[in-house]
Amino acid sequence: FTYDSDMEWDFGMPWYRPTRINHVTSGSEYGWRTGNQKWSPNYPDNLPAVLNIGQGSPTNVMFGTGAKFPAKYRNSLFAFDWSFGMIYSMTLTPKGGSYEAKAEEFISGSPLPLTDGIIGPDGAMYFMTGGRRLESDLYRVYYEGDIEGDEANEGAITMADLPAEAKTRRELEKLHVSDAPASGLDLAWSHLNSEDRFVQYAARIAVEHQPVSSWKAKALAEKDPVVLTQAMIALARHSEKGTGAPMLQALMGIDYNSLDEKGKQDLLRAFELILARQGEPTGALKADLIAYLDGNYPANNNNLDRALAVLLVYLDAPGVVEKTLALLENAKDDPDYQKTFTSSQDLIMRNPQYGLDIANMLANVPPAQQTYLATVLGGATTGWTPELHEKYFTWIQDAFKYKGGRSYVGFIDRARKMALGNVPKSDFDRYNELSGAALLTGNGNDLVNADIQPTGPGRRWTVEEAEPLMADLSGRDLANGKAMYAASQCLSCHTMGGQGGIIGPDLTQLGTRFSPKDILQATINPSDEISEQYVASVLELKDGSSVMGRIINEDETSYSVSQNPFSPDVLRKVAKSNVATVKDSKVSIMMPGMINRLNEEELKDLMAYLISGGNASHEVYQNKATALK
Repeated sequence: FTYDSDMEWDFGMPWYRPTRINHVTSGSEYGWRTGNQKWSPNYPDNLPAVLNIGQGSPTNVMFGTGAKFPAKYRNSLFAFDWSFGMIYSMTLTPKGGSYEAKAEEFISGSPLPLTDGIIGPDGAMYFMTGGRRLESDLYRVYYEGDIEGDEANEGAITMADLPAEAKTRRELEKLHVSDAPASGLDLAWSHLNSEDRFVQYAARIAVEHQPVSSWKAKALAEKDPVVLTQAMIALARHSEKGTGAPMLQALMGIDYNSLDEKGKQDLLRAFELILARQGEPTGALKADLIAYLDGNYPANNNNLDRALAVLLVYLDAPGVVEKTLALLENAKDDPDYQKTFTSSQDLIMRNPQYGLDIANMLANVPPAQQTYLATVLGGATTGWTPELHEKYFTWIQDAFKYKGGRSYVGFIDRARKMALGNVPKSDFDRYNELSGAALLTGNGNDLVNADIQPTGPGRRWTVEEAEPLMADLSGRDLANGKAMYAASQCLSCHTMGGQGGIIGPDLTQLGTRFSPKDILQATINPSDEISEQYVASVLELKDGSSVMGRIINEDETSYSVSQNPFSPDVLRKVAKSNVATVKDSKVSIMMPGMINRLNEEELKDLMAYLISGGNASHEVYQNKATALK
């Protein structure tokens, strides 16, 4: 088993995949590819996660074997997340050819940058924190109780405990060798239609280890639609380029409407693999394939519509641009797709540095299904009309208003540029402008920021380094101070002169109540002292998990918790019957290091702005002689 990382830059994109627990079986593939080439977990030629965890930074995974812990934890899989300071404990239960996992928070802390861990010879768990120039600590976790006699082996899984599917998978995996006996082909073939994905996958890999010549004719003559689909996936992966025609013809003999959703998904993936590996068909075969697919599009199913759009755009099917654009304009996301153990909202206040980025994105998440279809349409070379181009490029410009991971803008711009490559030269300038060219920087990976940004170079400011600069704040630049206030994200959470966020205190009168040193201390080390008015709470739940946020309302039965500073009105209700304890968080919702992008002069302008409350008549905006007078 392993704890698989995500690609955080892809957050908000339809191909983003959360951190996840994977069962790493023989020959397994999990679809890691660059950018938007990542495979869907639904594809039959890769395997699904045992459990999707959510955002994070995996650093360690281990079993509790040998721990002097209760049986549940001796048999647990432990996974460490550096970013949000959580050790997850997974209880694994055999299910079919694999396992199902039930997760809980074993240990969490804010901050708790977990790096590595091990079960020691004394039966205690030892783990370390640190990384990225953070202070490193060593912790010991032990159980105060006796583990004696038979209890020491309680809960351990034996071969006899495994379901029949798991035993079958292991038998098939013995055939994953180059010198597998020829008799293994019949065993593998008989399980290509297994309803268990891990067994079916192991069977196909076993087939692929047999000489292709021994099963190619058998594959093309197969009548069972499920077996045929799996056999064509195997054949596509092991045949020479240009031999795809009989594979396509065999698959088109399947009654598409007789298949369930998985059968349809697998069939469409088989077509995609054949086209990608064997090349585009021509003539009547191409026309027949378009006719076979087009009648089923749209499918009113997000996963199937994605697959059909990819195929039909690749084949230049008539009418596919119009159909896909109609879907793009109205597509809704599936809220249960890749559902995770930890909600992104729950992570915001566990790490103010990373949490603020998540909060900003969650306030305006891109529509995943629409984004997927837009990137597919970017590659459509035929079927456009001026009206369709107008609709598409208008959508593209609107898409730049959403907040995704760092790669989001670049992906949208790539689709934009691909589509612009197919417009008449006489219309290029108009569509280039309509699609938002003026919003983009030269490299197309970022949006033009009309606001003044710090020039730096910044540094990791300390109070001791910054305080001496406050001795003379005369003649400062009001406009630049206001710009640094926005650039340092103070504006997102604090009000100044009636403008800004409301998650933190109003700063208009800050300079009349606090000294420059006090302001620096609160800015650089925000967790040292947290006002009761703005403290976050940790709700520890009876199932072992926890919820972090600000309790906004409370009634007899529930707490209403605000978790996102950029969407403070979005509240999560937590039933009191599920809560074990409520305690104050020791970590400020304001992240440290917010001024670390600023150089000395920029920091002085920011401090002058804070001290003056934005008042242009304040002494900090007068020259030194006038200020002294």
